Amino acid sequence: MDGLGSVISVIAVPVLYFLPSIIVATKVHPEKTLIFALNLLLGWTVICWFIALYMSLSQKGAEEIETRQAVAAMALKGQYESEIKELRRKNRELYSAQRPQRMADTSPPDTDLSKREADLSRREAELDSLKSEYEERLRALAEERRQAASQPEPEVIAAPQPEVQPSPAPQGPPVPAEYEGEPLYVVVPSQFERVVAETLSRRFSDHEVEAADDAGSRGIDLKLFESGGSQSQPSAIVQCKLQAHDQAVDYGDVSDLRGAMSLAGARQAYLVTTGDFSDDARRMIDSGHLEDQVFLVDGMTFNQWRTQAGLAPVHYLSLAG
Repeated sequence: MDGLGSVISVIAVPVLYFLPSIIVATKVHPEKTLIFALNLLLGWTVICWFIALYMSLSQKGAEEIETRQAVAAMALKGQYESEIKELRRKNRELYSAQRPQRMADTSPPDTDLSKREADLSRREAELDSLKSEYEERLRALAEERRQAASQPEPEVIAAPQPEVQPSPAPQGPPVPAEYEGEPLYVVVPSQFERVVAETLSRRFSDHEVEAADDAGSRGIDLKLFESGGSQSQPSAIVQCKLQAHDQAVDYGDVSDLRGAMSLAGARQAYLVTTGDFSDDARRMIDSGHLEDQVFLVDGMTFNQWRTQAGLAPVHYLSLAG
C-alpha cells in the first residue's frame, strides 16, 4: 500500500500544481500565456497558484472576443461583396467595350463567342474562389464563437471603475443616463467624426455642430456655432483622432490645433481621441495656461460623455490584423 500511495502522490502532485494550465488549455481564453507563466514560475507561492486558477476559470473577455469576431465577419462580408460587385462591373464594361468591335469584326462568330465564353468562365471562377474563401473564414469565426459560448461562465465580481473627471465644457453636462446596450465599434476616421458630432450635439445643446469640409480647414474636423449667433465664425473647433486605446497623441498635434484655433478665430478648441495623450501634450496645456481654451478629451472621458447622454460607448476596431 505504501508503494501504491507513493505512485499516486507522484502523479497527483504535478497534476494539481498545473491544474490552472490544464483548465485554460481546454478553452478559448485571451490570457492563456500569462496564466501558464504564472502557474509555472510562481505557482509554488500558493497565492499565485490561486490567482492562476481564478484567471483560468474566468470567462472575462469572451463576450468582447465574440463581438469583435461578429464585427469582423460583417466587415469581411462587405469586403467580399464589394470585390464581387467590382468584378461584375468590369465584366459589363468589358462586354460593352468589345461590342462595337464584335459588330465590325468579319471573323466567324464562333471564334468570338468562344473567346467571350472563356473570359466569362475565368471570371466566374474568380467569383467562386472569392465566395469559397469568404465562406471558409466565416465558418472559422463561427467555430471560435461556438467554442467560446460552450465554456461555463463563472460568477465574477467586477472591480469598481475609477471616476473620470470630464473636461470643461461650454455648459454643464446633461442629466446622466445609463446605457445598457452593446458598445459601438468604429473602424474609419469618417465614422468616428460622425460619432463625435452626435455626442457634441447632445452635450452642447445650445450649439450647432457642422462638419469642416472646406479646403482651408487645416486639420479641423468639426465646428461649433452658437445657436442664433454668427455662422461665419465658430465658437469652437474640434479635431478627431481615431487610434488604439494604448496610443497617445503627441504635443505636436496639440500645438497644430492651437494654431488652427487662432486662424479660425475660435475661442475654444477640442481634441477628441479614442486613445490617450502624452505627458508632453498635457504639460503644454498646463504650462501655457490654456485650460480654458484647449480641451484634451481622451477615450475614457469621451465614453463618459457618451454614457451621460444615453449613447453607446465607442471602441476602436482595427481590421488590419
